[in-house]
Amino acid sequence: MELVTSDGVRLNYQIHGQGQPIIFVEGFGGYQEIWNLQVEYFLGMRYQIITYDHRNHGQSERTNKDLTLKQLTDDLETLIDYLKLDDPILVGHSMGASVCYSYLQRNNKVKAVMAIDQSPKMLNDKNWAYGFEDITADNFQSKLVQKNNVHETLHGLDNRVFEDLNQAKAMHPFDREQTLPLLFDHVQRDWRSALTNTQVPVTLIVAKQSPYFDYRFGEVMAKTNPRIKTFTMNNSGHDIMAEVPDEFNQVLRHFVLSSCRK
Repeated sequence: MELVTSDGVRLNYQIHGQGQPIIFVEGFGGYQEIWNLQVEYFLGMRYQIITYDHRNHGQSERTNKDLTLKQLTDDLETLIDYLKLDDPILVGHSMGASVCYSYLQRNNKVKAVMAIDQSPKMLNDKNWAYGFEDITADNFQSKLVQKNNVHETLHGLDNRVFEDLNQAKAMHPFDREQTLPLLFDHVQRDWRSALTNTQVPVTLIVAKQSPYFDYRFGEVMAKTNPRIKTFTMNNSGHDIMAEVPDEFNQVLRHFVLSSCRK
């Protein structure tokens, strides 16, 4: 299915089932197929599941327009309004989690947010050692212009995800160079205040073996607001929901059930 954003870009989305809506938000260079095992599991629990591809991602339109986190947040807001969703649960991975942080900063019209392996501040400095690898305000452009050779997963993706995801990548290749403006904008954002001030329950899922972040950022942020919880996953790299999907689904199940009871 398709919707047109406020600036005229076509986005592909999929919606399944009825009930409490859960929106899954992919990361930079991601595909909505990464969530297939979550879609299957939570449809079985009778939730309404929505996945979508950002502009320049997956099945959505390629464009040079508005490659910013603000516009991606506008796009998410457009999707929520278009589908007339009441108090959805947002689940974001990597940059998708930052889109959720940004949405939280605007309003509290969500039931709860889960952020998967995404520090709220990407740039390291003397007061923040929990950013992405070793990037700083001085070096991020030179470091990020080249594709990262770090292995994103610890043991690879679950075979049940791998085939569909690879097929999606083959059919709709991601143009990283064209989309670099979005990555540069993403890494310069600081969403800590969005979390420390939120009135919405937030759970930060961190990977102890993440190749990108020091997992202890979750503990640091949880101390700033009683509405923030953190949960550490072992035996996984960055793509937790697709590396250890059965374990992740149980954590997400508990999060969703507890959010819906409130």
